[in-house]
Amino acid sequence: MFKKLMAKIGIGAATVDLRLHEDSGRLGETLTGVIHIEGGSVEQPISMLSVQVELRALLKGNKIDRVVETIPVKSGFAVKPAPYVEEVPFSFRLPNDMAISTPYMKYYLHTVLDVEQALDPTDLDPFVVNAPVYIEKVFRSLDRVGFIPKPGSGAMTKYGQEFAFYPPKTISVPLRELEVIFYDAPDAVHLLIEMDVQQGGFFGREVERKAEIILTKRVLEDWTEEEVGHFIQEKVEGYCHNPQTIPYFSMEAFRPGSGHGHVGHGLGNIIGGLAVGLIGTAAMSEILDEADDFLDLDDVLGSDDDGGGDDGGDFGDFGFGD
Repeated sequence: MFKKLMAKIGIGAATVDLRLHEDSGRLGETLTGVIHIEGGSVEQPISMLSVQVELRALLKGNKIDRVVETIPVKSGFAVKPAPYVEEVPFSFRLPNDMAISTPYMKYYLHTVLDVEQALDPTDLDPFVVNAPVYIEKVFRSLDRVGFIPKPGSGAMTKYGQEFAFYPPKTISVPLRELEVIFYDAPDAVHLLIEMDVQQGGFFGREVERKAEIILTKRVLEDWTEEEVGHFIQEKVEGYCHNPQTIPYFSMEAFRPGSGHGHVGHGLGNIIGGLAVGLIGTAAMSEILDEADDFLDLDDVLGSDDDGGGDDGGDFGDFGFGD
């Protein structure tokens, strides 16, 4: 009886440990592993063994926790006393629209052994979400031609995950910053870009040019990183030199049920779209708008850049600006 009472408060109770085969994966891939259960001092009835996929984000200095998904693994069984050991298979497919892991966007697997009328043994394991192969090649290609990720790159906006870059020294336009949101379509990667351009010399004003660059997956397979990087740089230079050539389009075309008939499935394939849905567009907009009243995204995330610019909150309509 004493052992049962102690087990109810966690002393001498069963233990649970999720053991992943790999603690990282690309969007669309499946994480696999086993849940290792060891019996305690007494037999314990289990109502449910489950794993929660948890997102922990930092948005404009606000810490946000969300449950991405709860995965039921096994229910209605008993864990016998030690030396009882059981290993239960586990798998989780990484959704295509998850945000990529950054210092401000972290993921955990929270395993819970729901013991009837007792404290629940738990286990918390971090894992890393990597970019799909084609988007990773875009990152490498930008690096090849000299685009440098800014501190805070990969932060969330109300449209998706935004990656910000300093321009290369070889660029022929007064570009101060390039911001990119990725749309991963079945046959192409769409770069939804914002270009912050300095006009009128040092004391001039900064204007924003928004555009879409499409790279087919065949091109990304066949071209070298240098070729892809130079193609993006040339597109950026061309749009900055001749903004009237930028085809107009709206971010609304990428939203589900927009009726615009653009790429097809809207936020479902925008990198970070899942996080936008979990946090909520309204809540995210409120956080971003309130923070913009007194500080910039780079101030929150520790940038040493004094160039200013926004955090992507005005990523709504794409076309040539003023």
